[in-house]
Amino acid sequence: MAEKKSILLRLSKEEFDRVTELAQATVLSREEFIRKALRGTTIRERPPAEYGEIVRELRRIGSNVHQLLLKARTLEFVDEIMLQETVDAIRHMDRVFTVSFS
Repeated sequence: MAEKKSILLRLSKEEFDRVTELAQATVLSREEFIRKALRGTTIRERPPAEYGEIVRELRRIGSNVHQLLLKARTLEFVDEIMLQETVDAIRHMDRVFTVSFS
């Protein structure tokens, strides 16, 4: 295990408040926020409280549209291209949402 070193860092009240504010917007402690910032790691804000519910709803909608697509193909009833584009768009939204808040 690498030896741990300490640094005493003096900040102005404004600097301290800013670091605290930035860290609180994430899921990280102030110390871990500073470590990640020093490493150049991309730091994302904490997802909104409704994030899990939104993702579940998007996936439920996507699943329903997929079921409709399967039924439409069976019945040869609907424009498959349009419906497939809708499924693809929902999957894309799901991926973007997941990457944005992961």
